[in-house]
Amino acid sequence: MNVQTVEMDRGRALEMYRKYQSHRHYSKPVDAEIARVFNAISKGKVVIRALASIQKAGLGSDGLPRLAIVRADATTCWLLRTGNGFRMAATAWVNGNTARSRYVDLPEDTFPTLGRLMRTYTAQVPHIPPDLRPKRGIENYHILFEAEWSRVYPKDPLLLRRIGAADLWLVCGAWDLTDIEREVLGARAPQ
Repeated sequence: MNVQTVEMDRGRALEMYRKYQSHRHYSKPVDAEIARVFNAISKGKVVIRALASIQKAGLGSDGLPRLAIVRADATTCWLLRTGNGFRMAATAWVNGNTARSRYVDLPEDTFPTLGRLMRTYTAQVPHIPPDLRPKRGIENYHILFEAEWSRVYPKDPLLLRRIGAADLWLVCGAWDLTDIEREVLGARAPQ
């Protein structure tokens, strides 16, 4: 899966992180968000732009997005049309009262050729292997994966944790599902 990574020299990232830390007593919440990104990069962790990656991947031959993102505790990713774009959600019914973390909004210009989505589509969310599964707080993580908008089980996912409100996501894990895992999990997929 091709994703857009945030590239920066680790030494420069450490220098910028230290600069933000030295002025913490004058900082604002946005400063803490920026410092977290610099800190992650300085430690050699991978930071990506997930929403930009979804847009860059474009649409598949079925006319639906090639990549999908949804909260890690979801079993199904729903692609819904909203008034001003698209929504990838863990549930089919999402309104203003639903917690913001239950869905990810994509602006309308993300897929201008998709036009009016006439119905909702679903994709199976990849199973997180036990060695990569967060010990707690799984609802704070998301999975970016190559969406199969059918009963076929996806492969090649990434476990992500969002850094603040920007399109910056820390890659916490990556794995490939074997053919056996895909077959077993696909057979358990809801109709």
